[in-house]
Amino acid sequence: MPGIRIPLALLGLALAPCGHAQVVWNVSFDASASVLTAPERAQVTSHLQEAGRRWAAAMGVTAPRSIEIEVRVASVPTANGSSVTSSFVGVINGRNTFEQGVASELRTGIDPNAGEPDGFVIFGLAYLRNELWFDPDPVARIAPVPADRTDAMSVALHEIGHVIGYNGWADLQTGVPPPTFWSTFDRWMQPGAPTLFTGPRAVRRWGGAPDLTTGNNKHWGNPVAGLPAPARQPVPQVQWRDGRPAPQPACRMLSLSAPPPGSALDRLRLQGASLLDELMNGVVFFRGNRYDITPLDRATLDDLDLILDRLLRSGFQ
Repeated sequence: MPGIRIPLALLGLALAPCGHAQVVWNVSFDASASVLTAPERAQVTSHLQEAGRRWAAAMGVTAPRSIEIEVRVASVPTANGSSVTSSFVGVINGRNTFEQGVASELRTGIDPNAGEPDGFVIFGLAYLRNELWFDPDPVARIAPVPADRTDAMSVALHEIGHVIGYNGWADLQTGVPPPTFWSTFDRWMQPGAPTLFTGPRAVRRWGGAPDLTTGNNKHWGNPVAGLPAPARQPVPQVQWRDGRPAPQPACRMLSLSAPPPGSALDRLRLQGASLLDELMNGVVFFRGNRYDITPLDRATLDDLDLILDRLLRSGFQ
């Protein structure tokens, strides 16, 4: 069968990275982060900026944008991330529908909360210092990840994923949305145990509706034998501001040593449980492993109407 010829100009446009460089990710630190040393701040900054660059490239953002991410330190076991506000996009199936504020700014260029940070990432101090491994070159990502540490770049990518799209207000256990509003992510939930994600591009990419983490359902997957269930998340009261619901960070990823090759857990993980290998899984990051934006993430962005580049929507992913 003869190969398909792609015009060089079109191929160059599809592959050229220069347009994505116009998205600037500014990282600041609030008072709670004053405990961080200068080297720690530099590491956090470089990792969040590269995570933002990768997500903006996955969306196909080519116009100039400036996104402000504030880093906070709090008494949390791992890390959390969220946009600061949301933006109304319309009425879908009788519910007011909102997207994450950072997604809206990347998509439209309009800052929904001018003068304030657009999103935030919270780190637990012990998690940052004793569990995370910061890559000496988070762009190249070629240095070996220590077997006893969680890759900080994977965590940064995961949290920026929540800042942009993996967020909403549906019940964390059941997937049932509020009666009058939901997020662009919530709208594709099929409530149940487990809740399923029915976005058509994600379903087509996965080969069926992928399951969301019960109790942590802004994530993919559920535990297999040998893995503990995620800690039950409290259901926070939705806060409203200027007629818009505020996003709610809800993330509690376990960090575990990778199962030995050939072990029962390793076999189970590889037999139909590969959602646990997704960047946005809600169960575990295995130490010593790297995670990155996947085809399922890109399909989900498309379901959230966040793939902005026509070539990416046509399959140049």
